[in-house]
Amino acid sequence: MKKTSLVRILGLAVVFAMIFASPIISLSAEHGYSPQGSGNVIILIQSADPELIWHGIQYAERAIKNKWMDDVRIILWGPAQKTICGLPPDHEIMVKFKEIQAMGGKSAQIWACKACSDRYGVTDKILKLGFESLHTGIATSYMIKLGYRIWNW
Repeated sequence: MKKTSLVRILGLAVVFAMIFASPIISLSAEHGYSPQGSGNVIILIQSADPELIWHGIQYAERAIKNKWMDDVRIILWGPAQKTICGLPPDHEIMVKFKEIQAMGGKSAQIWACKACSDRYGVTDKILKLGFESLHTGIATSYMIKLGYRIWNW
């Protein structure tokens, strides 16, 4: 057998392994397997759409609880703050935020951009919710330089 034929066969074997291994890895994740300590992420929630806010915090809560990432940071920007501050305390989004805060630790800190909350007139409400109000631009930039990924919602 020629060397080039062997290389082609090995190449095809790798491609087939990747194709068939991908569903197995996906199924493993669905059934409880999660790679521990796989990085850092910022969940940046800026949409005013409650559905997007819900999905962002739902991912954050699961990632923190299941230790999918080393560090998960939730940062609220812009219209999301206005929407969140207008929700009743028993709304599912507010309940999920309380669950995250109850977990404790640095990932349970929820940051809200002070410039945004001042613009929308919700800074006092943000603080009453137990969120930290700070100018997040510098902190976010620094975290990106440290290698944090951003999931934008």
